[in-house]
Amino acid sequence: MGRISQIQNIILKIHQQISEATNAPGLVMISLSAIALGAAIGGCLPLISLWMETFNISFQRIGIVCGISALGIVCSAYFAPRFATKYGFVLTINIGLIIAAITSVAFRFTDNYALWLLLRFVCGLGLGLHWVLTEAWLASIVKENYRTRVMAIYAIAMSIGFAVGPIVIWLFGALSVIPFLIIGSLLILSILPIAKLKGHEPKSSKSHKASPLILIRKAPTVASACIVVGSVDLAMISLLPAMITRTPEAAPILAFIIVPAMAIGATILQYPVAILADQYGLRKIGVITASIGLLFASLIPFFLSSIFITLLLAFLGAGLVYALYTIGLAMLSKRFSGSQIVAANAGFVILFELSNLIGPWIAGFLLDFNMKLGLPFFTISVGIFFVSISWIRRNTNANY
Repeated sequence: MGRISQIQNIILKIHQQISEATNAPGLVMISLSAIALGAAIGGCLPLISLWMETFNISFQRIGIVCGISALGIVCSAYFAPRFATKYGFVLTINIGLIIAAITSVAFRFTDNYALWLLLRFVCGLGLGLHWVLTEAWLASIVKENYRTRVMAIYAIAMSIGFAVGPIVIWLFGALSVIPFLIIGSLLILSILPIAKLKGHEPKSSKSHKASPLILIRKAPTVASACIVVGSVDLAMISLLPAMITRTPEAAPILAFIIVPAMAIGATILQYPVAILADQYGLRKIGVITASIGLLFASLIPFFLSSIFITLLLAFLGAGLVYALYTIGLAMLSKRFSGSQIVAANAGFVILFELSNLIGPWIAGFLLDFNMKLGLPFFTISVGIFFVSISWIRRNTNANY
């Protein structure tokens, strides 16, 4: 009985803290939906790559199919504010998830390359609606003192999903239809928490329609933080395993465990950094986090002969860099309100996806030029860019 009482007290305390952190229901259900969505995305990307590999498709063409969903996300992010205003958050998000679920399963039932491209693009359209609108939803209900911590909880939920998703492939392989059906089921499952929020969704203003470009015009520090995370995060995930396989002194197992180390860092370091940001200021902690994280990331190529040091640098580097995503969202929710917050969040997602596309390409070019110095040059350059923007904006209104 004593243990049960302790658990009940812990649950009650958590419930009280959640109630204190937000002005309206949404945090728990959106986080649950984010876990299911993250698991679907985390499992889907390697799954479609492995499935296409069975057809002897070139790496370049596989990369194009995987990447084209980003263009779909960019397109849906641009129009998401209009859809939310016209149809409401819940309906718009859930229609997007249904579209993503159908196209994810349908991918398994064709071997036509053009149709693969179309299905992945349409899937990106559906996923983008959830991404933009759930983040904007949280930003509109969070209270000032808990802003960064709430965004950290959302980011942690998504990271947990990303980590869990690939288990589907380990359990069922990539050749059968079962993992595709599971991915589709996870996307449908992510609808349920959102549906329970019907009647609690934010009210979109119909009198003022803002453009996603408002983020760049009014909050360049937030925009630059988004560019840092989008470009560096995916560049590390995409290129470090290949760099390890081409480094003679590196242990081959590093190529398989470095990305999980990065994912664990991104999950564990979110909340502590969020607490520091709420206590000492978003811009200050953002600059410190980005500087230290990018420094750790830049050191990885010089320590590939040591498994422990490499994993530690990857854990800290990726974890701190990804924490900047949470800080950027908190800045955004503090800087914008009303209909502008949906448009600004759409701009955030658009910039993130474009950075996902461009960042790894630039980093890859630099690595081809010099494998040891290419990544450090890239990460340090991106860091200088963010710190410079933040320093220039230090005396402006809200520092954003």
